[in-house]
Amino acid sequence: MSNIILPGTYITVRDEGLISVGGVSTGNIGIVGTATDGSPNRVQVLNSFTDARDIFGSQDENSGTKAQPTTLLKALELLFANGASTVYAVRAADESVKSYAAGLELLANETVNLVLLAGQDATNDGMVEILNAHLASTETEQKERIGLIGCNGSVDPSKIIADKERLVNDRGRMVYVAPGIKFSKRDPATGTKTTEVLSGAYTAAAVAGLIASLPIQASPTNKTVNLSGLATKFNHGQLTNLVKANVLTIEQREGLRVVKGITTSNNNAWSQITTRRIVDYATYGVRLACNPYVGKLNNQRVRSAMKATIDGFLTRMVESEALIGYQLEVTATRAQEVAGQAMVNMVIRPTFSIDYIMVTMSLG
Repeated sequence: MSNIILPGTYITVRDEGLISVGGVSTGNIGIVGTATDGSPNRVQVLNSFTDARDIFGSQDENSGTKAQPTTLLKALELLFANGASTVYAVRAADESVKSYAAGLELLANETVNLVLLAGQDATNDGMVEILNAHLASTETEQKERIGLIGCNGSVDPSKIIADKERLVNDRGRMVYVAPGIKFSKRDPATGTKTTEVLSGAYTAAAVAGLIASLPIQASPTNKTVNLSGLATKFNHGQLTNLVKANVLTIEQREGLRVVKGITTSNNNAWSQITTRRIVDYATYGVRLACNPYVGKLNNQRVRSAMKATIDGFLTRMVESEALIGYQLEVTATRAQEVAGQAMVNMVIRPTFSIDYIMVTMSLG
């Protein structure tokens, strides 16, 4: 401040009051798969299926089959058909586990909220292993995300449930989807129509697109998915067993609908997809709120400004009904000040979705 000599008002502006939390991504999807065109091992940002075809080539008649496993285009078609808007896609050099792992490594530093492996289902042990490892490492590196994977072509609920055991993630970071997809294909030469079935890996792509289109507090439970058909229609008892086993299942009921939006977690705190997404959103937001204060003075004034920035972000989460409330304090003891540490302690109360409605009818 200049020397105060002449009468008047002298103002000092401190930039802490200008710090706010910018946009936090909620529906970015990362995907690795094989294609006929496009540069391998390069991240392509897509905003439509037209973008995907321009880069990765036209979808051939054998997409997703063992004869010619070009898995990426079919998965991208389902993603965008179900509401995805921003997709980070990597063409793997081939269908090997090593090539898919290299693609996941490229996605590790991207701002991705959901990740999946095109055409790869839960029976492929190598693919399951690299997806689990990717989710664990990105959580450690503060790039938290949710993985989706589907069942294979099996229509046996007991087999689908048995394959789920390797997918349990008690932090709620894995979603296991069933059943597969049924679709009709017409031979342009003869006009003959045949019916084929794709694995639940492609159903997982449709579910990923749906989740990406929803606000973090909106559950995919009871939402419709845009699919040509299901490989099988489970009966009530089968649906019950699948849901109890934490399998996100699609049923045919006034369209094709998600029975319950659940993760593979056996911990009730993380079983709803919405809870995982809300907490991840809060984590990203608080991190964005705090990072600009690193390197500033560790005193009460600056800590109060940081608290106000975090408070503004969490208040917006309450207003959007992602949280029903929170508690927040930002403190530092003298020893912590000397060590350069500011302590942020929060209690957040996420909103949970309605899964069951109990109706009591009294006849008079």
